[in-house]
Amino acid sequence: MHRPTKIVILMLLGALGCAGLTLPHAAAQEDVIVLKAAGSDGQRLPVAFDHNLHMGLYECLDCHHDFQDGVNVLDEAALEEGNPDLQCGACHQADASLDRQKAFHRLCLGCHIQVRKAGGARGPEMCGACHRPPS
Repeated sequence: MHRPTKIVILMLLGALGCAGLTLPHAAAQEDVIVLKAAGSDGQRLPVAFDHNLHMGLYECLDCHHDFQDGVNVLDEAALEEGNPDLQCGACHQADASLDRQKAFHRLCLGCHIQVRKAGGARGPEMCGACHRPPS
């Protein structure tokens, strides 16, 4: 192999390696995440949440949070796929004052209602629009 060809290949591999360092934040989750409430009585199906769609519309810290004295102090750099400390259930457990079901409803429905009132593209607000069999 000629020396210039080796240099080009090494440069391309280096660029791909650098790109790989930034990809975890760009693709931090699956495109669709299945949300299940802890201790659910099974009356409603889990929700297929389109994470990819929401990533394109909102900032990460609009949903992901660590509130201290009413301020979201979460460092966005901590948002890594699989980080158990940042999954909803880490704080919103079945025995918490704001369990997962209440947290999902407050955050998701609250945002959908605000967007509708502001005249934006509305998200679902009725139970069956979110709690439905996978398509």
